Amino acid sequence: MASSKLGSAVNNRDKKSKSSSKTEIETLQLGVFRVLLEKRVSSFFAPDFAESVEAWRTGLNVLKRLVEDVIKLAPVMLSIMAFAKVWDSLEEVVLLGLETRMLQIIEIGLSSKNGIEGQALIMAVVARMVIVMFSSLIDHWSRDMESRAKTRVLHHYDDFLLVARFHNRTDDHLNATIPWNAFSALLGLGTKLFAVASQLGFMFHIVRSGNHGIIFATLCLIKPVIGAFSSRNMWSMRRVVEATNPDFLRMKSLKSLESKEFRSDILSGNLIQYIITEFRNARRSLGEISMESPEMQYYTKGTVIAGLIAGFVGDFPLMYYVAISLLQPSSMSLSTIASLQQSAILLRWLFWNVFYQANELRQYTSRTQHLYDLEKTLPVIKEGDISYPPEKHSGKGMALELKDVSFSYPGSKEDKKALSDVSFRIEPGELVVIVGANGSGKSTFVKLLTRLYDVDVGTVFVDDEDIRRYKIHDLRKSIATLTQEHLLFPLSIEENIGLGYPEAMTNVDLINKAAQMGGAEEILDQLNNGAKTILDPFSIQYGSRVEENEGTELSAALKQLKKKVEVSGGERQRLVASRTFMRFNSEDIKFVAVDEPSSALDPEGELQLFNNLREARDGKTMIFVTHRFGHLTKYADKILCMKDGKVAEYGSHAELLAKKGEYHKMYKIQAQAFESLL
Repeated sequence: MASSKLGSAVNNRDKKSKSSSKTEIETLQLGVFRVLLEKRVSSFFAPDFAESVEAWRTGLNVLKRLVEDVIKLAPVMLSIMAFAKVWDSLEEVVLLGLETRMLQIIEIGLSSKNGIEGQALIMAVVARMVIVMFSSLIDHWSRDMESRAKTRVLHHYDDFLLVARFHNRTDDHLNATIPWNAFSALLGLGTKLFAVASQLGFMFHIVRSGNHGIIFATLCLIKPVIGAFSSRNMWSMRRVVEATNPDFLRMKSLKSLESKEFRSDILSGNLIQYIITEFRNARRSLGEISMESPEMQYYTKGTVIAGLIAGFVGDFPLMYYVAISLLQPSSMSLSTIASLQQSAILLRWLFWNVFYQANELRQYTSRTQHLYDLEKTLPVIKEGDISYPPEKHSGKGMALELKDVSFSYPGSKEDKKALSDVSFRIEPGELVVIVGANGSGKSTFVKLLTRLYDVDVGTVFVDDEDIRRYKIHDLRKSIATLTQEHLLFPLSIEENIGLGYPEAMTNVDLINKAAQMGGAEEILDQLNNGAKTILDPFSIQYGSRVEENEGTELSAALKQLKKKVEVSGGERQRLVASRTFMRFNSEDIKFVAVDEPSSALDPEGELQLFNNLREARDGKTMIFVTHRFGHLTKYADKILCMKDGKVAEYGSHAELLAKKGEYHKMYKIQAQAFESLL
């Protein structure tokens, strides 16, 4: 693990390479992350202003749109929230002014023969109490408004991302809280700047007689300004980030096994202890290498010299009024010194907040820009411009043809092709069975014909037209699929079936008929809530410091929480099949692709499913993908036998058996397996 340990050196700059005349790529290892950072090459006297101007312009445009979008959602609530934040920034200055007034009254009274002016002091105290109570009411009111406004904004951007993620492959790190955080940072920055201006005004006011205001304020600002300009950040820098530490990645992989889709396999395989042990081993190997985001690591690692300088200059305000007290004692009073000291602390705190809010704003503006850029991102599968079906469609089903098609899945090795130079044609209305061993390329046909992927080489034709020319919505509306990869949605069974034909979602008769055709009728009868049952509901249910068997009212309530309804794998396949039969109710269906949908069904259920599918084939072209021979091959108009991503042979069942080739060999192997059981 030596290489991982070396990665913990945050400032290890192991490589620099020129990418152009104006940029260089710097490679950093920041904890578990490897960062490729593009840095501009420019001198102090000849900086490249164009890029900076463009970055500012882009950021301002993003903020302009963000503010417009957010204000439209909750104008009144946000106005109240803004007023509350502005008042909050003024409160400290107002209270400090009243405290200064009280100190002055006391100081004058102690040095005067007439004593302390009681009425003026009481008025100042009462005024301070009124301000504090008013601020509490404003804070309470604004927190409620802020919560409601935030909810509206999150709903809006959740909807935005839902649409974007269905049409594009997006980064998972984008979420609806990012725009809200950007807006909050913008509002926070504005109010903090207002607070700084107010504090400076107060300081000028209390030292105006000695003309020390500007000098004192400048000295107060030196430390935060030096700290801000000496800090490093990469939020506005072009970069590529990758987690490379193998122990960190293994920890993440092992932690992902806690999700519910792995639960049954983990429990039934008795794997819990192994996973926990391996997780702890990976964590131990990782050691103290930072897992914090590379952006924060880069930001927090400053230089020692900058820290020493900032600490030294932080005492400049104190040195200044000590010097004034020695050289011009008449120009400073104790109350003035006390107020200035408190003002200096508050002003430095405000400036730190300004720079913090500015960094927050820069970070969230960059991420909000990524979110808005999803609108500009072209879908992975490009849209066509021709409607489907064409006006002169035969009505018998789709005509399908692959011509010289080669295809590799993204991320696979270049020499590992799922399909290699494949050509064949399926006539409208034909029932075609595609057989072959696992990994032979059978399922890839379905993914290409439904345009989940586009070919690398060659052309797929639908009704003698390049499939890429058709509008994706129209094409998929004409296709029904039933595959082993289809899942049940975390919705009611009624919705799961009805989503096969959303236009008839409320038609109970059609849903019941589809359940019957899919073999799921008995399943619905066995469930207490029938078709209204939700098999995989999303819920948040838990008890805290309550045991189910402790015999209290809380434990009884904990037991009554809704329990998940379980069904077998075969029952799930029947429900998914019912959704496909529901889709057949649409008159638009011209092509049906069935890919290994019966792996968990018993032989009787499998036969029933295939018979029902064949009975529904009128006006449809059907493709069945399977590695099992049985019910379908004798009914097929054509059989394609796949091997190593190529069509090894094709023909009818009898023709392929007579060839004594790949199909004959696979058929005999399966037949012998059954014969050996007799």
